[in-house]
Amino acid sequence: MTQYLPKLEIRHLAMLVAIDKATTLAEAALELNITPSALTHRLREAERRATLPLVRRGGRPRLTEAGQRLLLGAQRCLAELEVAEREARTAGSAARHIVRLGASTLCGYDWLPALLRHFDVAQPSIDIEVVIDVSLDPVSALRDRRIDVAVMPGRARGRDVTALRLFQDELVALVPLAHPKARRRYLDVSDLTSEVYVTDTTMQETGREYERLFEPAGLRPERVLRAGHMEAVIALVRAGLGLTVTTRTGAAPFVSGGGLKVVSLTAAGQYLTWYAHVRTVRGRTSPAREVADALSQVVRDRRA
Repeated sequence: MTQYLPKLEIRHLAMLVAIDKATTLAEAALELNITPSALTHRLREAERRATLPLVRRGGRPRLTEAGQRLLLGAQRCLAELEVAEREARTAGSAARHIVRLGASTLCGYDWLPALLRHFDVAQPSIDIEVVIDVSLDPVSALRDRRIDVAVMPGRARGRDVTALRLFQDELVALVPLAHPKARRRYLDVSDLTSEVYVTDTTMQETGREYERLFEPAGLRPERVLRAGHMEAVIALVRAGLGLTVTTRTGAAPFVSGGGLKVVSLTAAGQYLTWYAHVRTVRGRTSPAREVADALSQVVRDRRA
């Protein structure tokens, strides 16, 4: 049987990733450290090899449907190559292992200093790197090998992933201190949807308010103010421009600054159980599993 040889090279795959992120071809060329004319030449070469148009011309560059399909493969391929190169560089008895950790957006990192101190003393051959841009779907990033440990509320399904229970936190409303609802013992979903709702993202993330509150009630906020970053969300809520939902742990540093009140959600409360997920490795341990086990121990020690 003849082995299939891909028609596109690594430089073509990197080009598709750069074009997808950029607003102009010139910006994509700058990201690739090549000239715009060289990028145009590379794009034409890729389309000739693939015998398909990959980018729609005119205005902001957009990948065609064929380009989008190739983009998914390119992202996985480049991620796998990055992991392989890193593992190759660290091979040997004195190897240092870099374990990349990603967490959902509502996860507080109060445990991170203790985790880093633990490995400095107990296992200095393991370095921990926090990856921020996977927060909307850390388990997919784990499966794609963009990270090695995924911290998120709820257990992911599938035998390819192993979950370790970490801690429980409460989903709460954050309300301006002067707001009438700040005096309430708890708020229902309708109390949130009738107000201006301030959020960092409107994407439905596991364990967050859209999945836990709005979807089951069949309600949506009448007006949403998307701030893009939690610090910006807090500033808008503190200024009296709306309400938001976060975790009790995540809210604590901001409440201490004044002007805000934490209010429980629903009479029964809304609680999240957080887990550390790693890729399942049968018959042996791994640096990622060591980090997940240590994180579980650090969390238990902090809450003891």
